Amino acid sequence: MISVAAMESIEVNGEVRTIDINSALIPVKLFAKIKASHVNPVVNTTGVHNDENFEYRPAFWLYLSPSSGLSKVEPLAVAWTQNKRTILIPDQGFLSTFELMPRYTVDLNYWDDLSKPQYEIIVNKPVTLYDFPNQSGAYVKIRRDYLEDYLDLRKKTAVQIFTVNHIVDTNDDIEHLLNGKSGFEGEEGPYAIRLIRQPSQEGKIYLEVIGYRLLLPQDNQLTETASVPAGHYWKGIDGAVTAPRARFQMPFEYAYVSDDVLAKYEGDDDYEIYPKSGSVYYQGQWSVSYCHRVGRNAIQVELKKLYEGTPGEVINYWNKFSIDPAEIKMDEENIAEKAEHLIRKFFLFGRVLTSILNRLCNLNLTPDDIITLNEAHIEETGWTEFSDFQALSSHVSQKSFTRDQFITRCKKLYILLVEKLKEKNLRKAALILGFDEEAIKEFRSMKLLELILKYLQVADDSGLNPLQNKDVIQTRITELTSFKRIQLLTALNQLRQLDAHQNGSDAKAKLHKALQTFGLDSNALKNNYASATDHVYDTLTDDFSDLNFWLTTIHF
Repeated sequence: MISVAAMESIEVNGEVRTIDINSALIPVKLFAKIKASHVNPVVNTTGVHNDENFEYRPAFWLYLSPSSGLSKVEPLAVAWTQNKRTILIPDQGFLSTFELMPRYTVDLNYWDDLSKPQYEIIVNKPVTLYDFPNQSGAYVKIRRDYLEDYLDLRKKTAVQIFTVNHIVDTNDDIEHLLNGKSGFEGEEGPYAIRLIRQPSQEGKIYLEVIGYRLLLPQDNQLTETASVPAGHYWKGIDGAVTAPRARFQMPFEYAYVSDDVLAKYEGDDDYEIYPKSGSVYYQGQWSVSYCHRVGRNAIQVELKKLYEGTPGEVINYWNKFSIDPAEIKMDEENIAEKAEHLIRKFFLFGRVLTSILNRLCNLNLTPDDIITLNEAHIEETGWTEFSDFQALSSHVSQKSFTRDQFITRCKKLYILLVEKLKEKNLRKAALILGFDEEAIKEFRSMKLLELILKYLQVADDSGLNPLQNKDVIQTRITELTSFKRIQLLTALNQLRQLDAHQNGSDAKAKLHKALQTFGLDSNALKNNYASATDHVYDTLTDDFSDLNFWLTTIHF
């Protein structure tokens, strides 16, 4: 960040030093004509006065020298004072050039570029209170790369001007300059000084230093974050890829990146992610589209499209995740595919179970009366708008997926597969099948589902008519010693109940037991739960597939 304007007081050796800084825009050729003794960082304003033509035109300017073009120059920060308070804020010309948007906090104002997005382009402490001899402090700081772009657009350079006031102890050098007098004024190059003896303070001198300098020296024009480098090296592609090469020489050529690139965007409502393709859209400002997910964790990106209007910072970021296509296992499923397969099995489960309950209980339910989700609406509006799919298709880093992240993902799976079950309608069906209302009043969705599935299994295994033999089936349910139809949902419930930060032998034992139900050994995971997450998705999908097949074979 470059400090373009500031007003502050600091204590040095028991005395207050006051610093006043501002920056002016001038043509480069006028820099040599500035006189240090003339510059003044205090912003001038028209005030409430008409000009010589009796017109009122508000304006702000800085005075650098009497030379033509320097008596009224444009400041990078404007200011005005009222009731011992001075406000110091960025010039609106700079703000509007980049269409920056404000973000206010108690002490500071931030200006963000939401088109990219880039945050804290400007940091501004806007108000300083003067309580002699102290200023409480105000400043305007601008990111170097944006300031350089602005100066390039304006075809001007920025000159920082400043005054420093301080009471100092006299010494031989100061006495030499004073030469027995009460004051001294001198100027050398970009600096001017003024010395005044303090008659009421023996041995004390009032020192004022006035000066100017190039805010961005011409030999140091490197930006903090270059927008677009000379070229990007993408693994699997020979040579540097530049924008012209990508647009005109590389049609239908592709780079491959790890889906870890999506971590920056997931969970941020400003971005729209298409999990099936890996594409990212940002508020109509830019997108990384024409993408296709391949293998377990790769995203294929068409280079020609990537370099057509995508901000340089975004290309730089995606380039960091470049991977060699030869290393991609193309036959593996990505997490979005796994999530979709599981959800479609859950949709089918809702349809099949609803059909059975309608027949047995003489109900008129729809699948979304059982599983909450309206499959037809989701298909019509698109899976991108389906929040549960978004949550379950967030990338799972193959490099590192922690225990905490694994437990959080299990909670999201539980929300879909259990909490979406409608307790009210499951309870209604259970009561019609003959379960005692008092006995099941504390049961929630998963326990009610278990009772209904047990009822169906006993009826199916025994051949008993489920409508005419309710009491017999109820008795036999109590005799069931093994029922594994929803044991994975039970294990999922145990996993989601583990506190993400809970440790100790008890937590480890619960984790180990739940993972065993899924066919996993916690001791083999080595604190990377990526493969365990994949396995949980796949096992739940297979479990619902088996459950659906069984339900479709039941004939009453």
